[in-house]
Amino acid sequence: MPVSIERDLDLLERSLTSLKVDYERFFAGDLKTPPVASRRKVDEILRRVGNVEVERAAERFRLQALQGRFTVLTELWDKRLSAKEEGRGLFRAPRPAAAAAPPPPPAHRPKSVSSDGEGSTSVKAVGRGDMKSLFDRFCAARAAGGEDVSKLRYERFEDLVKKQAAEIRRTTGATRLAFEVQTREGKVRLVGRPQPAPAKGKP
Repeated sequence: MPVSIERDLDLLERSLTSLKVDYERFFAGDLKTPPVASRRKVDEILRRVGNVEVERAAERFRLQALQGRFTVLTELWDKRLSAKEEGRGLFRAPRPAAAAAPPPPPAHRPKSVSSDGEGSTSVKAVGRGDMKSLFDRFCAARAAGGEDVSKLRYERFEDLVKKQAAEIRRTTGATRLAFEVQTREGKVRLVGRPQPAPAKGKP
């Protein structure tokens, strides 16, 4: 095993944490430009470490977790940057919690943001391709949180989605559903919601 792999993983983790702080400062207005150089540095470290044959299982898992975390974060940063440039402000601070139970979310919400800053995307569970994309996001979110995703199986995930869908349809009578992966307070959840029926003349 290359002797430098543990040192590189330590450097990668520190650099990724620092990059996340820099992006939060940028979106908060403390930095005038996004931390492009720091992001490029993390990307270079990832490529270098990714080309090394890692023999120890613990280090392979750590590398996979860091790769998954970087993927999830870069996707979120790019979406927030796009929203900022377009002036939509979709990724600002989340709504404060109500004193009582929070109101139900809107029936149609293509994009959403969880309370700890990790993004999630609505996916209509109508086809195997959509289900696979949802499964990939679910795995990436859990890997970003430091979990071992090597034992997660698509078939069991698909059964979980179908069971949730059946329960939502039974209780709401909805025929169209949307699912999204959310990370709240470090916990990854699969959330399903009814979708409004399309207007006449629309698919």
